[in-house]
Amino acid sequence: MEKYITSISIDISYDDVKTNPIVNSKIERELQNINNKNKGVKSTISNITGDDIVITSLVPENLINETNKNILKILKKYAEGFDDLNGLSDNPDDAGESISYATAKVASDYGDALIISFDTYGGEDMVNEMALFVKDIGEKYGFDVGCSIYDKPKNIEGIGYTGVSTDDPVIIITFKALEELPKLAGIIFGGLLSFDNLYFVKKGTGTNILPPGVIYTMSAFLNGNVIDLYEGIKRRYNLL
Repeated sequence: MEKYITSISIDISYDDVKTNPIVNSKIERELQNINNKNKGVKSTISNITGDDIVITSLVPENLINETNKNILKILKKYAEGFDDLNGLSDNPDDAGESISYATAKVASDYGDALIISFDTYGGEDMVNEMALFVKDIGEKYGFDVGCSIYDKPKNIEGIGYTGVSTDDPVIIITFKALEELPKLAGIIFGGLLSFDNLYFVKKGTGTNILPPGVIYTMSAFLNGNVIDLYEGIKRRYNLL
């Protein structure tokens, strides 16, 4: 049975700058119930970027639909803002700005992946270029890449359609050997330095920038465990 990494990025916050840590903790606890009930499924919050959270899962192909349904129930239960949830639709023509969703095939026995999440404040016209730049890097080096940017409404299994106006993209890059992670993360970090108004931030950071602009987080999803790569990259490249 093929296994996949899926990432659901969504804003369920009460404001446009940050998330609620209490809500995030409650969601994380409920995700562990999904993991306990379904053998082979590992779901967790991998990235928190501005007012968006990213729920990333290692999941067998036959459980993607069920897992997504369960995640949606949790999000509805704890949401403080409903714009992204209300953008979902059973009809592609009615789908609006909503969930950013990406999938990629697992490359290792552990489902190891790099997750890059973007959030904007007034940077909606520039963020897709940045995310597609990351996608191109992954593909250039032969990795399997999942990207939430589509030119038509996207049908998310078990959830519904999300519209093309959806912003705050998420990228998944799966890899086979752990030794590939530092090189891949370093290339992405270095490449994104070429963009103006883009800030690399620690997981959980609000959109505390000079608008218009974009922030991004980068996390390693390793056998269901999450490492925020901000501190590691900061030390590796001697950043202040």
